[in-house]
Amino acid sequence: MKKIIVSAVLVMSTMVYADGYTMAPDGSYVSGDSYSMAPDGSYVGGSSSSLAPDGSYVGGNSSSLAPDGSYVGGSSSSITPDGSYVGGSSSQLAPDGTYIGY
Repeated sequence: MKKIIVSAVLVMSTMVYADGYTMAPDGSYVSGDSYSMAPDGSYVGGSSSSLAPDGSYVGGNSSSLAPDGSYVGGSSSSITPDGSYVGGSSSQLAPDGTYIGY
């Protein structure tokens, strides 16, 4: 009797969606086609994170203060249909119900 040994290999891949967002390993969605892990363990869009004045991390090399007092990545913010703010000039709805800026 022959035995067939099958080894399972877990491959973690980055899911990049055509709409301009990416799913990070923790299941959250970030803007763009790449992500990085911030020092606090959260994932942000882009290849680097920046520490905002409120202690949160945002994607990119800079943060800006949104009208609601939150910080977003980049130099501009836009309001989403749910009243939150995201970095960039527009937002889109991700599959998990959060809004992603671009």
